[in-house]
Amino acid sequence: MLLFLLLIIIISSSTSNEIDSDQPFQPKFDQSYETISVVVGKRALLPCYVSLQDAKNNELGSFKVIWMKLNNSSILTMEDRPINGDSRISLLHAYAEEWNLQIDDIDEDDAGVYRCFTNNGLYKTLVLDVKVPPKIINELTTEPYPSSIRTGSNFTIKCYAHGKPTPNIRLLSYHQSDNVQIISEQNQVTIFNISRHTNRRYECIASNGYPPDVSRSFQLTIQYAPEINIFINETKILDRDVFVNSESNEIRLKCQVSMYPAGKVYWIKDKNRFNYNYHIYHTENDIVSELIVTYFTNNYQGEYTCVASNLVGTNSKSIQLIDLSTTTTATTTTERSTTRYQRTKSTQSVTVPYSTESLRMMTLSSEGNLQ
Repeated sequence: MLLFLLLIIIISSSTSNEIDSDQPFQPKFDQSYETISVVVGKRALLPCYVSLQDAKNNELGSFKVIWMKLNNSSILTMEDRPINGDSRISLLHAYAEEWNLQIDDIDEDDAGVYRCFTNNGLYKTLVLDVKVPPKIINELTTEPYPSSIRTGSNFTIKCYAHGKPTPNIRLLSYHQSDNVQIISEQNQVTIFNISRHTNRRYECIASNGYPPDVSRSFQLTIQYAPEINIFINETKILDRDVFVNSESNEIRLKCQVSMYPAGKVYWIKDKNRFNYNYHIYHTENDIVSELIVTYFTNNYQGEYTCVASNLVGTNSKSIQLIDLSTTTTATTTTERSTTRYQRTKSTQSVTVPYSTESLRMMTLSSEGNLQ
């Protein structure tokens, strides 16, 4: 405020002592109003060309040029000297009529209205418009790795960015690396009824025409109850009843479990927990419990149940292992009693596994001709 009063005193005294109000020889500006745009962090040059030639020719060379910022009423330069103490500010006065204000390393606070004065009260007004590239607002934006989300729940992804002009927001979903979809152009998007198969990678991109654009990726972690598949010798089992050839060298009964977070996996045989002859290992996405039967005897017939549990829930899946030789003997005995003149029917040797339906088809196709 004291500097502003000083400026008024200087202008008033200079004008009253040296220049008559009727003096026709006045300084001339190149234009009265101008807007300068610059990106934050760059250098701004505010041009001011003042023609003092007529005044000098008439011995009126006492005009002074002063730069001032109106927003805070601060004087920046007096003639060719910076006086506000800001080392970023300098005056370029290479030519008599050139009084350009230079500001290095522009920040947002430098935006505002500037005036290039002469001490007779004439001036040029310049508006400095500072452009700001986008920047993510961390306090309002979802963190890159949010807390785990349970299946069946909803989750809202938020993305806010600061900049001038206001940034445009795009929210993208990545199903696979080559399958990207824009799911919203707002600051928030809600994903409803999340499941294990919900896309897990998302990205927010903010842009406003002043690079660089900024982005943030979000990686969702989804908690889900165990999902179980059972395999026998690498063949996925879809039926409950499985017929096993007792002549098979080895049977590998696998329980493949997908779940998050990790939990327990174990076997039950005929309602009793099975505590031997199996081991557990991890693949890229699953836990596998493998039970190995080196020689299938009658003792190994029965119901096998794989049980898996974690913090979200418990799941199980059962199969019934049946000795094929026992089944085919029963079938042969029945047909002997009903087919008096036929020879004993034969059955094929089967390999693991066979379902009920496949066994029936195999038996029909193996019947011999009447002799």
